[in-house]
Amino acid sequence: MKEHQFNLSISLGDYAHQVIHQNFQKVIDQEKSVFKDQDIEPLHQMRVGMRRLRTAIQVFGNAISLPKEVNNSSIGKIARSLGETRDLDVLQQTLIERYQPLLTKAEESKFVRVIKHLQQKRDRSFLKLKKMLNGDRYQTLKQAIQDWLIQPNYTMMANLAVLEVLPDLLLPLICRLFLHSGWLVGTTIQSGKVSLISIEDGAELNQQLRKFGSNLHDLRKHIKGVRYQTEFFSDFYEDAYAQRMEEFITMQEMLGQLQDHVVLSDFLESALKEDLGKSLPTIAQIMREESIAFWQSWQPLQEKYLSPEFRKSLRSILTTPLVQAHL
Repeated sequence: MKEHQFNLSISLGDYAHQVIHQNFQKVIDQEKSVFKDQDIEPLHQMRVGMRRLRTAIQVFGNAISLPKEVNNSSIGKIARSLGETRDLDVLQQTLIERYQPLLTKAEESKFVRVIKHLQQKRDRSFLKLKKMLNGDRYQTLKQAIQDWLIQPNYTMMANLAVLEVLPDLLLPLICRLFLHSGWLVGTTIQSGKVSLISIEDGAELNQQLRKFGSNLHDLRKHIKGVRYQTEFFSDFYEDAYAQRMEEFITMQEMLGQLQDHVVLSDFLESALKEDLGKSLPTIAQIMREESIAFWQSWQPLQEKYLSPEFRKSLRSILTTPLVQAHL
C-alpha cells in the first residue's frame, strides 16, 4: 500500500495550480537544451510537457479561469511544431539504430540517400521550431501562464475537494475510451458478441491494418490523453489504479510502434519514389514480421479491454478513491 505525503483534502483549485505549475516548469526547463540541439531528449521532454500542460488545462477547465492567450488552440499549435521535429528525430533514430545494421550492401547506397534527405528535412523543421519558440505566440503564451501562476483566478468549483469530484472527472474519460471504434479493429461481431480474428489469419489481420489503421492511430491518441489525465490523480488511488496506468503506457507504446511503421513506410516510398518492397526489401520484410508481433502482443490487451467484466472493474476502481477505499 502506498504512503501519501500530501494532503488528500486538497482543493481542486490548489491541485490544478500545482499540476499546471509542474508541467509548465517542465516545458521551460528544456528551452536552453532544445536550442543547443545537441541531444534529442530535451525536445522530447518539452513536447511531453506541452502536451501534459494542454491536458491539465482541459481537465481543470471548470475550476480555473485562464487568460484568453492560454487556450487549447494556442498550446496545440506549439505542441504540433515541437512534434514535427521530434517525429523526424524518432524516424532518423529508428532507421539508423533498428534497420541500417540489417541492410544488404546493395541497399546501403539507397539508404544513405534517404538519411541525407531526412537530415535536410529535419534541419528545415528545426529552423522553423526555433523561430516559433522565439516568436510572439510562444512568448505570449509563456508570459500569460506565468502571470496566472503568480495570481491565479478560479471558479467556484475550485473550492471543492478533489476527492469529491474525482470520479466525475475520470469516469467520462474512461467511458469515452471504451466506446472508441479502434478496439474493434481485428475483430468480428456476430449476434452482438465480439471475437478476435485468429493470429493465424495473418492476411486478414494485415488487411484490417491497411483498412482501419487510422482508427488504431486515433485510439492511441485517446489512450495517451487518458493516461496523462489519470497520472495527474495517481496519488489519490490504490495500487490497482497504478496497474491500469501501466497498461495505458504499454498500449500507447504498442500502437505508437504501429504508427511509426506507417510513417516510416510512407517516408521511404516518398523519398525513393519506389515501392518499399523493391527499394529496401530487408526493411519491408522486417516490418511485415513486426506487424505479426504487434498482433501477438496487442490481442491479449485488446481482449481484456473489450471484456464487460473488466470494464466494470475499472469503472469501480475510479469510483473508490483512497478515502472511500479505507472505509
